[in-house]
Formats: sequence, structure tokens, C-alpha cells
Amino acid sequence: MKLIEKYFLKQLAANCFLLFLLILSIFSLSKSVQLIDLSINRGLPFIFFIKLIGLSLPAIVPIILPVIFCLSINFTYSRMRNDSELIIFESSGTSLFRLARPVIYFGIFLSILSFCFTWGVTPTSNKTFKLLLYSIKNDYSSSLLEEGSFNNIGSDYTIYVKKRDSSGNLNNIFIHDTRNKDKPSTLIANKGTLLKSDSGTKILLEDGTQHFYSNLDKKLSVLYFEKYLLNIIEDSNKNFSFKWKTPSERNFSELKNPDLNNGDDRNNLQAFKSEIIQRVTLPINICAFGLLIVVLILSQKFYRIENLKTNIKVLSIILLQMAFFVLCSNLANKNENCEFLNILPCIINFAVAIKILNNNVKKSDV
Repeated sequence: MKLIEKYFLKQLAANCFLLFLLILSIFSLSKSVQLIDLSINRGLPFIFFIKLIGLSLPAIVPIILPVIFCLSINFTYSRMRNDSELIIFESSGTSLFRLARPVIYFGIFLSILSFCFTWGVTPTSNKTFKLLLYSIKNDYSSSLLEEGSFNNIGSDYTIYVKKRDSSGNLNNIFIHDTRNKDKPSTLIANKGTLLKSDSGTKILLEDGTQHFYSNLDKKLSVLYFEKYLLNIIEDSNKNFSFKWKTPSERNFSELKNPDLNNGDDRNNLQAFKSEIIQRVTLPINICAFGLLIVVLILSQKFYRIENLKTNIKVLSIILLQMAFFVLCSNLANKNENCEFLNILPCIINFAVAIKILNNNVKKSDV
């Protein structure tokens, strides 16, 4: 590798790394705003707050890498052109392809990195993120009971607690139980205690009443009790195994071989096929998008001052590239046998880049 290419690669890597940190920081900040209430107001351990943010980051890396790469190319090559560095290289006989070669090298490196995320890291992190959310909703939802508010625990219980302390003691409790839709019940107790075990979370109610109303008999019954043990949350890990996994949570084998006996899998066969193609095209987009941007920048005329029109044109093309990819992705997910639409943005970008490159080579030969 020549000294010129090393210099370009160094500039590209530095700018790409800084943009990557900036965008990840912005995303983490926006995500933390949604989750901070769980830690500050509801007492969720802070480690869960950090885990949720960390597990949400790998999902966006393959999506933002093409944009970050294109922005770093625009910043690097535009600065070099304004500082006359590109003019010196061109005057010394350096070809357009050689000036674009560092982008190809660095794009291949980022594509390999993106492949690691799309095929390994991202599906695993998505699955772990969903499991952690499910665990918080079930195992910790009882710990997040707010005083003076109606709290929904799963889809079966609505719990109101007038007062509670950190040790799990509850006062003046109201629980509406809808597990039996034909015969819902309401429990009212003076005191209660939260109990956690391997089988789930329970509430031991003391000195209360249970009110039954039968929709069939249209009759209200009241049962008085001194102690009543209510299992409000079962073991979340056992229940999670029965949850349907979205395409983004599945590995290649699960996408390629869905369970045809499962109705959700049958209804999402097109989404599975589209997800497989998309995991291949997302990394390739990095090289395709980057090549078009660098060729476009190198083909522009030299201006002594920074040309705002050129920068706006490049930024608009970057936005159009991503918008077109999102459009193709949505069409591929929703329309039968259209999964290969995910490849269309790559093909168009490579074709346009090669055409611009050939045109510039012909002009230089003339």
C-alpha cells in the first residue's frame, strides 16, 4: 500500500470513528431519556438501565454504518479539495481510481464488520434485549409498583397499593384478577408482603376479602380470609420460551427453517426471506454507497472557496440512498417474492458510480 493511500485511510478512519461515537452518543442519550424513569422513580437497579442501552446499540450499527461512511468520505475529500491536496495529487498524475481506492479498502473493512453484526451480534442482542425487558416486566414489575396508582402486571392483574416500603410490605391493597374472564375477582386486603422465589413472584395478603362476580349467574359473592397467597408472576424464563421470535431475533438457521406448524411463522414467511437478503445487502451497501459518493466528489470541479452547492448535493444523495433502501426494504417485507428488492439499491449505486468513473476516465484521456 502506497503512502498516499495510507494517508487517505488514516483520515477516513479518524473521521468515521468520531462520527460513529457522535451518533451512538446521540442514540444512547435519546434511549436513556425513555428508560431513566425506571431507575430514578421506580427503583429499578441501575445495572439494568446500562444493560438495556448497551443491548439496543448493536441493532442500529449496520443501519448507520453506510451513512457514517458516506459522511466521513464527504468530510475528508471535501476538506482535501478545499486545501488543494487533491489538486496536487491529480497534478502529479494520480488517477481517479487510485484516489478512490482507499474508500474501497476501508469500505470492505466496514462491510466485514457489518457482516459480523448482522449475522451474529445483532440477532443475539435483540433476543437478549427482549428477554431482559420481559424479565423486568414480570420479575421486577412487582418491585416497580407505584404508590397511589393502578399498576398493570401482565394482562391478568391490576394492582393498587396505597403505601409500600422498601422491604416489600404493602398497605391497603386492591387487586383485580381477570385470569378467568367469565368469573373475574377482586381482592381487598389491609396488609400484604411481596415474596420472590424460583417459581415467580407472590403476594401474601392478610385480613381481606375476595369478591367474585359471575357473568353467567349475574351474582356477587364475598369471601373473607385471614391469609391469601396469590401467585401474580410465574418464572419469566419459562414463559419467554413460548414467545414468538421476530425476524430480527433469529439466526440464519431459524430464518431458513421456520416452524410451519406455527401460525405466526406461516404468516411471516416473506419477512423471513426478506430478512436473510437484507442481512447480506446491509454490509454491501457500505461499499456501494461509499463508492458513489467518492466518485461524485472527485468528479466535481475545483473551487477556491468551499462550494455549498456541492455539499448540499452530496448530503441529499446520502439521504436519498437511505430513503430508497428503506422503501425497498418495506416493499420486500410486505410483497410476496419481492425479497430481492433489497439488492436494488446496491446495484443502482454501483452502476451509477462505475458510469461516472468511466466518463471521467474518458475525459482525462481526451
